[in-house]
Amino acid sequence: MYPLAADQPYPRNQWWVAAYASELGRTLLARDILGEPVLFYRTENGDPVALAGICPHRAFPLKRGRLVGDAVQCGYHGFTFAADGHCQFVPSQKNVPQKSALRRYLIVERGNLLWIWTGQESLADPGLIPDMEAIGPGNPDWVVEQHPLATVDARYTLLIENLLDLSHVTFIHANTIPGGSKVVEIPVTLAETERSLTVQRNGQNLPLNPLIQMQFPHQKGPVHQQFDAEYLGPCLIRTGGAISDAASGTVLGIQNFLHMITPASPTRLHYFVNTARNFGLDNPALATMNLGMGTRIQPEDIDAIETIEAVLQSGATLPTEISARIDNGALKVRRRLEAQIFAETGCA
Repeated sequence: MYPLAADQPYPRNQWWVAAYASELGRTLLARDILGEPVLFYRTENGDPVALAGICPHRAFPLKRGRLVGDAVQCGYHGFTFAADGHCQFVPSQKNVPQKSALRRYLIVERGNLLWIWTGQESLADPGLIPDMEAIGPGNPDWVVEQHPLATVDARYTLLIENLLDLSHVTFIHANTIPGGSKVVEIPVTLAETERSLTVQRNGQNLPLNPLIQMQFPHQKGPVHQQFDAEYLGPCLIRTGGAISDAASGTVLGIQNFLHMITPASPTRLHYFVNTARNFGLDNPALATMNLGMGTRIQPEDIDAIETIEAVLQSGATLPTEISARIDNGALKVRRRLEAQIFAETGCA
């Protein structure tokens, strides 16, 4: 499925962000994850639960049911399922049918995020969840703004490639990101590790713009600014980086934009965004500014990739795809994703 040379659209042996922690409570939450309806809630003790969201009796959505203690009762015929997924009660008979259990998904709560494992349970390792504290969330020396969840009508790979090529900032975000016109001119280098790939842009001697001046009121001269795009897996891309005084090289602060990406289906995705910074911790105006900018910037990215998705699904004859040098990072990520999927499916 474009742009991958793989029949399976996404890796399943993978942690994905299922929800913000604040979304889960004693009200049933339904969300499609990798084409599978999943039901979320918290037990009376506050533990998160993730179960298959369709009743196996007559395919009624369990979101239309209710909680009975820590169990879920189907709203159609009353089949009741424990928090571990096992059917524990059928009102019309004494025994429960064989093979009536719901799938229970492993779920881990880290900071303000709930991570779900969608693959083979024996392979689930919480150590594979990206180290969020290293880039902001959960770190007491940082402040984090949580942006509203957006569900987007586009395949998740389009958003990954959008974020890995920040030259689009100069065009898509021409009127929303101060100083964005310079981004396309900044040379690019790649840095790779076993678990990450970073498209690095180091802006040198950039003039102060209103955004930088608001973030660092005492800064008087030009700055160096990192415009990184770091792929930490199909679930997470970090953009942003350090901002330094150009004259001395002193780091003024680091701001990261954390893009959590979870496929809802082959052509639909959930998009969670956090902004994280290690400066201005007691300045609420910066939080207001970040959240306000997010309401303007995110819809521009969404419009771009939904427009491409519409073209891909239109049946139109497409030109042979070409790539520029700037696309090296995205092309390498395609190969990484394909290798991850092929490792699961045994195909290549």
